[in-house]
Amino acid sequence: MTQWVGFAIFFSVVTALYGGAHYYLYSWFVRVAEPPKRERRILLYLFIFLVASFPISKILGWHDFNAFIYLLSFIASVWMGLAFYFFLLALGSDLVIIFFKMIRFKPKVFAEQSLFYNRALVACIAGSVFIIGGFALQEARNLGVTRLEIPLRELPPELDGFALVQVSDVHYGMLTGNKELSKIVDRVNDLHPDIVVITGDLVDESVSHMEEMKVPLSRLKSRQGILAITGNHEYYAGVDRAVAIMEGVNIRVLRNAVQVLPGGLQILGIDDPTGYRRMGEPVPDFDRLVSRLDLQKPSILLYHQPILFDKAASCGVRLQLSGHTHGGQLFPIRYISKMIYPLTPGLHQSGDSYLYVSWGAGTWGPPMRLKCPPELVYIRLRSLKVK
Repeated sequence: MTQWVGFAIFFSVVTALYGGAHYYLYSWFVRVAEPPKRERRILLYLFIFLVASFPISKILGWHDFNAFIYLLSFIASVWMGLAFYFFLLALGSDLVIIFFKMIRFKPKVFAEQSLFYNRALVACIAGSVFIIGGFALQEARNLGVTRLEIPLRELPPELDGFALVQVSDVHYGMLTGNKELSKIVDRVNDLHPDIVVITGDLVDESVSHMEEMKVPLSRLKSRQGILAITGNHEYYAGVDRAVAIMEGVNIRVLRNAVQVLPGGLQILGIDDPTGYRRMGEPVPDFDRLVSRLDLQKPSILLYHQPILFDKAASCGVRLQLSGHTHGGQLFPIRYISKMIYPLTPGLHQSGDSYLYVSWGAGTWGPPMRLKCPPELVYIRLRSLKVK
């Protein structure tokens, strides 16, 4: 019951903010462009539809999945990204005018208050938004491979060159389906890894067709298996269901557990703390779980959120792999993300320990990325004992 109350509160707050942003956009457009009464009414109905389409598509997706629901979800999600930039540019234009008024500076354009200039401003902002949206849609589809070599102090010489591929934040759901997941699987298989690790948010939300991802996932290959951990979205989707699907295709989900690979490489997976907040599960005892590692052997920690790195490093963990943030996904949200998660996507080091935070392979909300490229991460482990 607690999780549903929390979800209802979160849903209500998000809907209120989203609706409020649209009210501002509608008011701004009417005030600046001064459309005729008939067009104004059509615009109002359009905004109501766009605001309602996102939650409606999510609710419908829980029960069924078909071409109509996909199209509704696509329109709603793309518009979410476009609306974000519309809001920023519209607000920016208002702030510029307010600033000019404060310093009593009146450019000729503002002095004339010409409807032609006002409508030209609206057209320029709309054109800019659609150009930005086009680039963001394209970037989200350009999945790259980041290649790294990371030394692990305790790694034995026989494991030098051990290849690991990190897949994070796929967000399988309404818009990322089997076609997109198959492309990710093919890219991973082409890298011929020794092991594949999925660092959370393989799924996006609870959708009726989630079991269908078994087909592409069953083709995922590596020499020593596939390991996964839970992210916050596994809990939103239903963690038992998500874990069962993964384990049904021989993906071992490390839920506060350690997997020791041949050669002594230890991989520890810890549940995302969302389980406590959403499901009332016990908070994973991070210190106790990390203390289970043998400090004489190399260790890797899989932890969805890029937090607790200093603590893990002080406990002897040599490599932590995380994701979660998408780097903010859209510019300039990346700067807000950095304030919440200071350890941004990329490689970080503390003494002899390393953290890699993935940009993620998929998207959440808008199927867009801007200055936050999607990636798979290919890591070759190096032994310091090899000369």
